[in-house]
Amino acid sequence: MDYYKKAIFTFILIIFFIIISIRLVEPVIERQIKSAISEKKFSEKLKKELENSVEDFTPEKRDFYKKIIKKAYIKWKPLINEAIKEADSEINKN
Repeated sequence: MDYYKKAIFTFILIIFFIIISIRLVEPVIERQIKSAISEKKFSEKLKKELENSVEDFTPEKRDFYKKIIKKAYIKWKPLINEAIKEADSEINKN
């Protein structure tokens, strides 16, 4: 019977230490994750990446960006034209 008491006590003790270690490490991990994905750092990394990509403007990158800009222009062109027409009509009314 004494053996089982010792086994249960050590099992509870091990679980207790695991819980305490998780509680101690959790804030540290949370801070690291928050700092890694904070918007400021992300925007700085994105800004540096864009600056670096413009410096080495190879023909492949030129075609890649050209396709992206062309797709964006095709999407936004009708909306821009509609806004211009509405603005012209408001100007003509006044």
